Amino acid sequence: MLDLVNRSCLITGGSKGIGLAIAARFARAGATCTLIARHERPLRDAISVLAESGQQDHRFLVGDVGDKGLWEQAIKMNPGIDILVNSAGQSQTSLLLRTPIQEIDDVIRANLLGTIYGTKFYLKEMTRARRGCIINISSVLATTGGAGSSVYAASKSGLHGFVKSIAKEASRFNVRINNILPGYIETEMTAVIRSSTKAETLPNPPLGRFGTAAEIADAAYYLATNDYVTGTDLIVDGGYAIR
Repeated sequence: MLDLVNRSCLITGGSKGIGLAIAARFARAGATCTLIARHERPLRDAISVLAESGQQDHRFLVGDVGDKGLWEQAIKMNPGIDILVNSAGQSQTSLLLRTPIQEIDDVIRANLLGTIYGTKFYLKEMTRARRGCIINISSVLATTGGAGSSVYAASKSGLHGFVKSIAKEASRFNVRINNILPGYIETEMTAVIRSSTKAETLPNPPLGRFGTAAEIADAAYYLATNDYVTGTDLIVDGGYAIR
């Protein structure tokens, strides 16, 4: 179904993994996508993937979501988007006592501040238009915690209160905001966690497997197209959180 035709989407972390899977899902539904990531070559490759949907007008922007200058540039490039997906993130695979201060700052900056900045810049545009949808990629670790992931879990947990508050502020303008809380998904990020000697052994969830980026993309599509859902945390984790 091409029910995102004439919709414009901006997706951070869109060059690979969950971000790219969401962009591809939206493009197949007719949306025009702008991807943001820190490196140009993967972004160009990602745009080629999106072009397979039949559209050729997807774009990209290189930058760091924790830099407000990036968002100033993005808003000039795409002043009126319909859907913002905050998917950019950084993992952590060390106990807190062994985690460098700079890494702590980087994780909070990428996972929490980047989402807050993006939301702030585009929320103004969306409230003026009296429509919009914001989707944040959080993590099931925001609710369960995880040894070796304390800063990461804290950064993702912060999105819970953020979304609850923004949903109350923005609903009267017909702007919706939600979190997706993926469990362990087969991506480059979890491959790094699995291979790290610092991380605990990752248990399989009750469904017996890691999830796929496409399954998270389907959840994002649901949130993008259901106009009666806002302020929620949608857990997609194979039952990991009920352990």
